[in-house]
Amino acid sequence: MKKDAVAYLNTRKKGDFAAQKADVENYCKYRFQIVEFFNDHRANATPPEKRKGFADMLDYCAANNCPDIIIYDLAGLARDMDTGLATLKRLNDQYTVYCVNNDFFGFRDEPELRREAIANFIAYMDQYRESARKAAPVASKKAKKGDGRPIGRPRALNEGQVEALLTIRQAGTSISQICRMFDVSRSTVSKILADYPELKGEWKGARQEPAE
Repeated sequence: MKKDAVAYLNTRKKGDFAAQKADVENYCKYRFQIVEFFNDHRANATPPEKRKGFADMLDYCAANNCPDIIIYDLAGLARDMDTGLATLKRLNDQYTVYCVNNDFFGFRDEPELRREAIANFIAYMDQYRESARKAAPVASKKAKKGDGRPIGRPRALNEGQVEALLTIRQAGTSISQICRMFDVSRSTVSKILADYPELKGEWKGARQEPAE
């Protein structure tokens, strides 16, 4: 028997809603009955809790005791990785979240184990964020301008963020998603993956990668 669920889509381009809606329906056809679709368009820079569609979804779930939420992908929650993880944590505390694209958590038919897996992933990423803060390089006194600012271009990602990037890439997250999650360019990701051919090889010639 199918379970009732809601779907949340955060779209960026014209035509995204129809394409993602079709993917959601295909993902759910054997497990879920989508009772409502909620959508925010071009709202990546807005925190999820301040988006109308996202807020409406939470209100609907609370009012109708709907425990299952389908999203298109993790990167669609927020442009900033920290905000996205914080949002996922809040959702996971009350609901079971499913991802249509690159769902690496598993346990699709076991909600309690799935929520535990998501919580473990968030804790794992939190460890890297904490390590990244502690390992943030201190600018050398010799490498500062007269106004106290460091000379030269700062690193796009610190060591902790690089480790986190490699982790989610190994889990199957696409290069496009990684670029959005970490707010970096493809060339930056390419340089990071240069020493990891097993991760880079899958997207070499990335312009042929399916549109997301």
